[in-house]
Amino acid sequence: MDIYKKNRVGQGSRGRGKTISKNSESRGQQRRHMVTNTKKETRFQWFFQRAEMSDGQYDPETGTGLLCIEELSKKDKGIYRAMVSDDRGEDDTILDLTGDALDAIFTELGRIGALSATPLKIQGTEEGIRIFSKVKYYNVEYMKTTWFHKDKRLESGDRIRTGTTLDEIWLHILDPKDSDKGKYTLEIAAGKEVRQLSTDLSGQAFEDAMAEHQRLKTLAIIEKNRAKVVRGLPDVATIMEDKTLCLTCIVSGDPTPEISWLKNDQPVTFLDRYRMEVRGTEVTITIEKVNSEDSGRYGVFVKNKYGSETGQVTISVFKHGDEPKELKSM
Repeated sequence: MDIYKKNRVGQGSRGRGKTISKNSESRGQQRRHMVTNTKKETRFQWFFQRAEMSDGQYDPETGTGLLCIEELSKKDKGIYRAMVSDDRGEDDTILDLTGDALDAIFTELGRIGALSATPLKIQGTEEGIRIFSKVKYYNVEYMKTTWFHKDKRLESGDRIRTGTTLDEIWLHILDPKDSDKGKYTLEIAAGKEVRQLSTDLSGQAFEDAMAEHQRLKTLAIIEKNRAKVVRGLPDVATIMEDKTLCLTCIVSGDPTPEISWLKNDQPVTFLDRYRMEVRGTEVTITIEKVNSEDSGRYGVFVKNKYGSETGQVTISVFKHGDEPKELKSM
């Protein structure tokens, strides 16, 4: 005998009710079920395809069971079951989220996504000019976007890129030219809902975007070509006296950077026991028959017209029979 108040909400389903809540503030879905005639020991469980789900919520004060699914996708297709049970028995309610039911949710999410689209914004980038709109949800299967320039449909090509993410629809114009000026329109279709957004890429808007493009392009060139110490130097090098120390690092830069070494912030003079060798991008400093006076903080300094950088290493020389400092501290 059933012990919970029941209200049939579909063939084979029991429970006070079931609700699919479409949350316009996110890309997720909420499934909410209400139960009554419970007691402290009553247990509420969620199941998906007969497997129990651990991320469901239940509030015994209100009798509300809530299951949130973030970024709903086709993998969430299936049968959902909410079950309450205690020593008096059990009761459940079932939601069939397959076929038309799932399509209806995606169609509604698409409609919400289209209506949530923000006005088009223009942005200068390192590669060119980007025009985009933010959305609360986007699904490539249930939403379609089309871009127009001066009312002529645009297709992706050598200089035009279009794309979407879960929260953005964008158009990227590479290597912009004067011919790219004019009105741009984004058309978003989701079911019967069709929305158009437009912006004018001309005048001051074009000049501002081009200025930002040139600024970022220049910064990218500087960052790519500036002198750098790419890899190779350890933080600390420990060596016994009278041994030969070799330190090698890799540098980069265009034009080829000037290279110098410092010891305790003072230039190293390469005479007698000190040698430096440069082979392409590989730089090696060699110190023969090291002694305690060679201990200190060393740096390789690289510089060209685009910038400079210093890679540092601390050298510690210990005497015969002693342990390296890092071993003594262990």
